[in-house]
Formats: sequence, C-alpha cells, structure tokens
Amino acid sequence: MSESQTTVSQTTAQTVQDPDDDYDRIVSEYGNPKRTIALVLIAAIGMYIMCMSLSTCLSLRIAAIAPDQKNDFYSRIVAIGSFTMLFGQPIIGALSDRTTSRLGRRKPWIIGCLLISVAALAVSGISDNMVVLGAAYVIGVLMMQCGFSIYSVIPVEGVPNRYRARVMGFMGMFGALATSFGSYLAGALVRHPLILMTMPVLLGLITSIPLFVLYKDPVKTKDEVPPLDLKETFSGMIVNPRQHPNYLWVWITRCLTGFTIAAMFSYFTYYMIDGLGVPLDDVGAKAGLLTLLSAPVSILFFTMSGVISDKIGRRKPLVIFAGLCMAAALVLGGTSHSFIQFIIAWELFAVGQAMYLTVDLALCASVLPDQKDAGKDMAMFSVALSIGQMLAPALAPFFINIGASPNYLLFWCVAAVAALVAAAMMPLVKGVK
Repeated sequence: MSESQTTVSQTTAQTVQDPDDDYDRIVSEYGNPKRTIALVLIAAIGMYIMCMSLSTCLSLRIAAIAPDQKNDFYSRIVAIGSFTMLFGQPIIGALSDRTTSRLGRRKPWIIGCLLISVAALAVSGISDNMVVLGAAYVIGVLMMQCGFSIYSVIPVEGVPNRYRARVMGFMGMFGALATSFGSYLAGALVRHPLILMTMPVLLGLITSIPLFVLYKDPVKTKDEVPPLDLKETFSGMIVNPRQHPNYLWVWITRCLTGFTIAAMFSYFTYYMIDGLGVPLDDVGAKAGLLTLLSAPVSILFFTMSGVISDKIGRRKPLVIFAGLCMAAALVLGGTSHSFIQFIIAWELFAVGQAMYLTVDLALCASVLPDQKDAGKDMAMFSVALSIGQMLAPALAPFFINIGASPNYLLFWCVAAVAALVAAAMMPLVKGVK
C-alpha cells in the first residue's frame, strides 16, 4: 500500500512482520521509551480536551445564536468539516513523513497545525454570521485534527509494541478526565464565545510543550524518507485492498464506529434540550456531570483494556465487546425519559468507547503495511473516523426529522446497527488475534 515505490529495507520488513522485536530499534532511534510515554501522556491531557470538547463548544455556540435552527446549522458545519479531513489529514500526514526539518518530522507539523487552528477558531468565536463562523470552524477543526493525528503517530513509532496498548489505554484515561473538564469548561464559557472556541486548542498546545522540548523526534535525511513526489503521494493515499486486506477491514470498521461515536457525542446535548427539557444554560453543566460520572468507568476500562490486551495478546475480542456495548447504550439512551436513565446509557457507552479507543489503535498499529509511511497510514485511519463523523451529522436531520418531534431514537438505532456491523467484521481481520 505504500505510496512510495521505494523498496522497504529488510530491517523494516522484519519490524512490520514481527512487531514484538521492535524494542531495541525504537530505543536506538527514539530514545528511552519511558520518557516518550511520559511526554505523550502529559500532552494527552490537553490534546483530548481539545478533541473531545470542540464539538460541544460549537453546539453551544450555535444554540446561543440560532436556537430554532441549531440542528440544521450544526449538521452542515460538522459534515463539511469532516469532509475536509478526508483530504487534509492524509496530505499533512504524508508531508510529515517526508519532513527533514532539524526539529524532526512530527513536531513542526503539530505546532503549526495547532497555531493555525487557534487563529481560525478565534474568528468563529467573535463572529455571529453563520457563514463566517462555519467557515472559520471548518478550518480550525481541520487543523486541530491534523495536529492531533500527527501527535497520535508518536506512540505508534516511538513506543515498543509490548507497551503500546497500555499506553493507548492511559492516553484514553487522561482523555476521560480531560473530557469531563472540557465539558464543564464549555458550559462555564458559553457566554464568552471567544474564549469558548479557542481555549480547547490553547490547552492542547500548553500541555504539549514538554513534548515539543524533550521528545527525541529523529531528524531524517532525504535518503531516509519517501521521495516528495506529489503525483505518487496522491496516488498512494488509497490502500490496495488486494495487497493489504487487513488494513482495509480495520479501516472500514473504524469508519462505522466513527459514525457510532459521532452520533452519540454530536447530538447528546441537543437530546438533553429537546428530549429531556434541559435549559441551554444548564446543558454544559449537565454534560460535565455526565463525563464526570463516567470518568471512573472510562479510566478503569481505558487502563485495564490495554493491559489485558497486551497480556493476552488479543485485540479483536475486546473490540467486538466494545461495539456491542456502544450499540446497546445508544438504544437505551434514545428511550430515556429522565436524566437518570440517560446517565445509565452514558455509562454503558463509556465502557464501549473506552475499550474500543484503547484496543483499536493497537489493532491499527498491527496492520500498518510500512513503517516509513506510518504518518500517512495512521492519518488514513483518522480519515476513516472522519468519514463516520461526516456521515453522522449529514444523515442526522433525515432521521431526526421523521415524526412530529425530533426522532433521536431512530437516528441512534441506525448508529447502533453500524456498531454491530463493525463488530461482526472483526473475524475478517486475519493474522491479528
């Protein structure tokens, strides 16, 4: 699948085929894995606040400006933003693979993307014009996601396989705590739109400072990176399914699960407003309470899923169980008639999401065709989630508007089916337990 026709060296081929033997190579190239892990986890605090709270910030921003048209405006903006990620993420990932900067391959792109994101989101925070707000948000969220996807390459290439799943689990644990904080933050800042829209990315930048300063991002020469051939780069974006079927199956399941996750997290605030009757000024606090209550569950399953997966050497059974949990939670959430009932559904979804996000990233790392293209290939996995995130808001109005009142139950049932299909596809992934 490699977009470069350069022959992979024997060492790299052995690394891809037998990832358990990558410890010595990673130590020699990236330094002490313990330091890398610590820097990645510190950065994860702000990075996950950034990723998990921006959509909530946008939903509250739109609800404050256009409460009667919030579903339509939100769906369009999020769908367009997700569509731009289909092209932006793999291109930026491919460029980072080919970077020969003295700062390394990954750090310059993380810093640059997040700085542009802050500037664009500042515009979305000061404008009440929905076109300007939407365009600025699309640019901001694209650059944010590009920066995050390149950051997510670091634990793949700089952490040995024997530690990778548990590191992903700890990243998710920090993400669970950060998500709760981010929801409270969004609720507190709903009347201060400039700070509301920029603070998540600023926190991502701040917590990443130790990573920028201390991480050993290897400096590559032109001979060590794939050639910068634009035609070849674009032609190599798509995986050859015949050569790498495992990559393709995992990619499809991530797309389906991305739809499932986006369906819950993009519309739970509006469900609380329309379905449970929560006032706008209280939605942020309620969202923060949900994430706070689910944080212990998320922490447990983020950490234990990674440890268990590494110990037993199996990924697929845990991914399947995670899909079943998310499907059940969506149906339960859509039938809730009180906030207490919705809390139960939210907790169950937290179990599935935590387990999935922990183990699936390790599964993705296990099916990468070529370490030289890790940035581009991991970005393509992020694109799979982006497609799901694009389809969820694009299709949501069609299902939600069926009936006399907003039909969130129907929409979430469709998302539950997507989760079940993704789980059912796991046996198709061969060579990975």
